[in-house]
Amino acid sequence: MLNSTKTITAKDVATSYVEVSKSALQQNVRTLTELAGDRIKTMAIVKANAYGHGAAIVAEALEGKVTALGVATVEEAINLRKSGIIAPILVFAPVRKETVGDYKSFNLVATVGSFEELGMITPSMSFHLEFDTGMGRLGFYPEDWPEIRDFVTANMLKPSGIMTHFACADSPSHPMTIRQNAAFEDLLRTMDTFTRGKVIHASNSGGLLFYPQARYSMVRFGLSLYGYSPSPTYALPGLKPVLSWKTRICASRAIHAGATVSYEATWSAPEDGWLLVLPVGYADGIPRALSNQIVMRCNGQLLPQAGTVTMDYTMLFCRNYIGPGTEVTILGDEAMTADQWATLTDTIPYETLCGIHAKIERRLVV
Repeated sequence: MLNSTKTITAKDVATSYVEVSKSALQQNVRTLTELAGDRIKTMAIVKANAYGHGAAIVAEALEGKVTALGVATVEEAINLRKSGIIAPILVFAPVRKETVGDYKSFNLVATVGSFEELGMITPSMSFHLEFDTGMGRLGFYPEDWPEIRDFVTANMLKPSGIMTHFACADSPSHPMTIRQNAAFEDLLRTMDTFTRGKVIHASNSGGLLFYPQARYSMVRFGLSLYGYSPSPTYALPGLKPVLSWKTRICASRAIHAGATVSYEATWSAPEDGWLLVLPVGYADGIPRALSNQIVMRCNGQLLPQAGTVTMDYTMLFCRNYIGPGTEVTILGDEAMTADQWATLTDTIPYETLCGIHAKIERRLVV
């Protein structure tokens, strides 16, 4: 009989770590760049800590591989500059009075979508004009153009780009995207010669994949950069998930058939075996809703997760003994994918990847 009280623990085991494959990331960039075409500029979106992958290491791996980087906030951009990143960086968030100086100090490109923001721009600042063609969130309306033109001319401002954001580009042939693109094209025609020399962009990953007519002079690589398709019904050949989330067993416990584990006693051992305790839980980014639904890879085996995922610990069941300190792949690298987790929790892979806590170490590997 197994001694169900036997516990073996490992000292000083790191909670978990994320490995980001440089080779996979660069292969994805090549695949997407080839799809976009030789004359199209490329922007890598590294906001939200590069979709959970680690903004600094992703930006480092992409140095010289893309035209520019895109982030959500000035703070994200400053962190990249302090990490030694020299590529052009476009900040999508609205300009604020308290951050105007940062755009100049850190050589950042602003996104301007209101007259209030436009009033903060100085002639020496680089910025893109954002237009709302249907997203309904940020940006000037196309009919604002005559007033924008007059203000820009009178104040000697020099926008370097013109952009919009599609609401439904992840769906092929979506009428909303077709309407938005038509509105954007009408605006560009109205602007006439003002568009010369400007970077013009509308497409994210979905736009790149499904709307070739909307590639303009630059495309923005988002989720696809990290190896996932923005559409659950389409997979672009050549893309490979970049991220692997790993940990090490911190305790191995013998367990009897029928014994329950964790809060609410939602799981019981199907037979005598071993319970492998991992020092990672929902505080780290494993959704509690995945309890008893997923598998993780260890020693070449896919092992079922056992019991309710807790704040700091997650358990696996194994028929044979595996000792503390043994590596376990939580997500990616021949374990489950972000798409699979997202399906089980009724969300999207963006949220799954961004949910991996920023406190967890990111490592760039070959």
